[in-house]
Amino acid sequence: MSREDPEKQSSPLLDEYHDIESVSGPSSPSPLEDKTFQQFTLDAGILSNQVYDSLGNLYKSTSNNTGKTGFFLSLFPSFLRARDESKPKRRLHPTSYLDGLRGVAAFIVWFHHFVVIWAGFLMNGWGSLEEGSNHILQWPFIRIVYSGRGMVTIFFIISGYVLSYKSLRQIRNRQFEGLLDTLASATFRRGLRLFLPIAASTFLTLIVFRMGYYVAAPTNPTEQSSLLLQIYDWFWNMVLLSNPTNGIDGNSVYADPYGYQLWTIPREFRGSFVIYLSLLGLAKTTQVWRLITLSSMVFYCLYVVQWDLFLFLIGMLFAEFQFIREDPNMAGKLHALSRFVPEPILKHKKTIMHTITISMAILAIHMLTFPDELASTSPGFYWMHYWTPEQYDNVALIQKFWLCMGSVLLVLAMNFSPGTSSNPTPVLQRLFTTRFAQYLANISYSIYILHNIVLYTVVCRMYWYWRDMSIGWYTFGFVESLVVYAMITFWLSDVFWRLVDDKSIALAKWVADKCFVE
Repeated sequence: MSREDPEKQSSPLLDEYHDIESVSGPSSPSPLEDKTFQQFTLDAGILSNQVYDSLGNLYKSTSNNTGKTGFFLSLFPSFLRARDESKPKRRLHPTSYLDGLRGVAAFIVWFHHFVVIWAGFLMNGWGSLEEGSNHILQWPFIRIVYSGRGMVTIFFIISGYVLSYKSLRQIRNRQFEGLLDTLASATFRRGLRLFLPIAASTFLTLIVFRMGYYVAAPTNPTEQSSLLLQIYDWFWNMVLLSNPTNGIDGNSVYADPYGYQLWTIPREFRGSFVIYLSLLGLAKTTQVWRLITLSSMVFYCLYVVQWDLFLFLIGMLFAEFQFIREDPNMAGKLHALSRFVPEPILKHKKTIMHTITISMAILAIHMLTFPDELASTSPGFYWMHYWTPEQYDNVALIQKFWLCMGSVLLVLAMNFSPGTSSNPTPVLQRLFTTRFAQYLANISYSIYILHNIVLYTVVCRMYWYWRDMSIGWYTFGFVESLVVYAMITFWLSDVFWRLVDDKSIALAKWVADKCFVE
């Protein structure tokens, strides 16, 4: 989330699903599903040889040495290549921790879906009435490493922050002509930025599905009688997916059969439009009235169960607060107010802030680990049912309410976390400013839209192969499958990020430049 170009740093959208039974194996195998793991491995080997031969022919037919080298290098993961010293190192910005948070959250979602297949019982709350719900890995806090659903709420907050940052700066500087250009460009490009990579990823799903490799996903595509009809089916599902009015209430979701995890995309699309419209409507308001109006919109959306819009708008509100904190005039006013604060508090201000922010983060993690199943009978969570607003009146909405509260608390805690005398980087931000977290931020959108292809072509078959074996061999299969899943997903996401995702951003900007008047 660079301050220099926040629009370019789009947040990834994570996923959830409610039907986990279908991953235990196909109940009535179709011709597309009737492949053993060994046969799949043999077919994959033949296919990889064909691809290798095709790439080799392409290499031979290319006369430009730079083009040849560049093409093959593009298929080599960026994290295994020597860094180009001629390019400047990526600088960390005050909000780089949000980029890292986005990347780590994408990683958690990636692992969440793997765990659902291999250890679905972990979705139950610890100590609930279900048999086998007393495993140490089900404990609160420990389960944060696979609590993927809470990550969706975090990314909607980051989206609201990123999409509003540049425009809020222009509003505060009264650059209204520049604001119009920013909002026009952002609104025009938003659909292209979201859906061009998804068109590529879902078409890849179509290919592997037609080849018989894509099986057991919660929403498999319907097999058509010909490739042309399958492409037609894929196209119309893309049309449905690009409808921003899908999921207009807190309950309904649209799960694309070529990527069921993409149910968040229509919500991201309309959330973006709500942010842009809010910025336009509040452009000429004073700071006080902007805060009052925006805060009212935030609480209104929460009250009427528009939990996703609540998250987008509170992200925008956090961006506004960030500008207020950085305003030199405001700093002077806050300093003047400090004379009313007792001396012992001022003396131990940093210690107090550490205590408050770490406590907030602990409570936030507890909320973000709200179990997918049987939370109402799980110690540490059942009391939360009684404190849930009555309009959140079913199991899914109760969970979403507390996930929203957890994500808000976590981002607030990280934002106000102080540094230490030896390291000025805020304590709660350090994990998310590491090189690995920043790299995850780069490939996070690609991980989100691609990982289920790997999951339902490779991982499911490995699970079916190992599931009936002894606990020792099952554990070995778990680890083996996780390693394969990681290797393929990270390689594919890295290549997709550079060849498709980044290029989609550039293409959207090029189209806007061609269509807009000078």
